[in-house]
Amino acid sequence: MSDPQYNISYHALEQLMQSRDARPRQLEVHKIYQPGPLFMTEAESSGVDVNEGNHPRRVGQRMAGSYINFYIANGGIIAPIFDDPHDASALQKLQELFPERKVIGLPGREILLGGGNIHCITQQQPAPSQLVPSEE
Repeated sequence: MSDPQYNISYHALEQLMQSRDARPRQLEVHKIYQPGPLFMTEAESSGVDVNEGNHPRRVGQRMAGSYINFYIANGGIIAPIFDDPHDASALQKLQELFPERKVIGLPGREILLGGGNIHCITQQQPAPSQLVPSEE
């Protein structure tokens, strides 16, 4: 409870527990452990290329590890794992929530170095022509 993320997560849970959908039914909220906290190691920090516009990657910087940043694929769930004591229970909970899918855990620390995880890196990117306004 001394973790600064605790209060943020607790208040988010309270909000969800009081929320309703459009019909207005109460949301069914499932809790899952959080890994960590996870902090960037010296090896991880020195292994990130520094480019203009990137956020600095510093030793000891907290990384946003979460089992919820998973990807739903055809017939499966691809979920990050972190060599954390909660990995197995998180995968088990996801399997309970998605019994018709095969849950696969893949190491997620490397992706965290970029600031996201499995779900983040599977999202759509706009076509280059849509990024820069046309001069026409």
